[in-house]
Amino acid sequence: MGRLSSSQQLAPGGGVSSLKSGWISVLTAAALWGTTGLVFQSLGAVGGADAVSISFLRLALSVPFLLLMARLYTGAWLTPLTPKGLLILLALGGSMAFYQLTYVLAIERVGVAISVLISICGAPIFVALISVLWYRESLHARTLVALAAAIGGTILLVGLPTDLNPDTYRFWAGVAIAVACALLQAFYVLAARAAGSVCSASHAGAIGFAIGALLLLPFGPEQGLHLSYSWSGWAMLLYVAAIPTALAQTLFLNGLKGTGAIGGAIASLLEPLVATILAVLVLHERMSWYGVLGALILLSGIVIIQWTPRE
Repeated sequence: MGRLSSSQQLAPGGGVSSLKSGWISVLTAAALWGTTGLVFQSLGAVGGADAVSISFLRLALSVPFLLLMARLYTGAWLTPLTPKGLLILLALGGSMAFYQLTYVLAIERVGVAISVLISICGAPIFVALISVLWYRESLHARTLVALAAAIGGTILLVGLPTDLNPDTYRFWAGVAIAVACALLQAFYVLAARAAGSVCSASHAGAIGFAIGALLLLPFGPEQGLHLSYSWSGWAMLLYVAAIPTALAQTLFLNGLKGTGAIGGAIASLLEPLVATILAVLVLHERMSWYGVLGALILLSGIVIIQWTPRE
């Protein structure tokens, strides 16, 4: 029999089949997340929506889809929750909501490149640290190599910024917000893992995202949420709510049962790769040679974390 990696040891079932299906689920979820950037870019240009309004609608509109999925697969619209379960879903929705908010705030201060590098690359590091320090989980050498390869590949893929904000205070404030964003994303992954023992993935997403949407309301613009969109704008919002949010959320929560939190966090780094590929194919952006190298290194890290050597 082959030895189990750290991600396999985290799997509740412990079976290799559950691990494989888990990887398929989390990688599919990350790929779906990668489509949101292109949609949001189009939505902002066409509909003139602000970030808080888009984030609120993304979570709020996903709730009916998640409830329908829960009804179809579990036979119940809602599920009873213990106080501990409700607290976990509060953490799930809150971390998702404020992750999106801090990501936008960081971009406004330090730009896209630094925000992506700190928030997306920092999240798997925080997940690994919390898993080791809080859950007393062990990190195998293969996991560390995969983590380093995935983060290094993402850095090359995104590219280092060429110009920095000359305002020192604003720059470091943006860096601090980006670090907070990475920590919130790590909390989301850990809360998603914990939600698997509370209720079904669809119920967890519906309740958690409803809470997250409500938590975003106080951060809306003074003139109120932007709700005036063309039919194409509403079509894009419904796509984001149904596919990269409701469906991807359900896949990710179910997949974490097989991959574990660290494996799921590393797999989520597939998101910027998909976003980059879509930008090249749809927007005809050029990809540098070190971006291609970064993509290959990133993929190698994802392959390494899944590899099961035979004795």
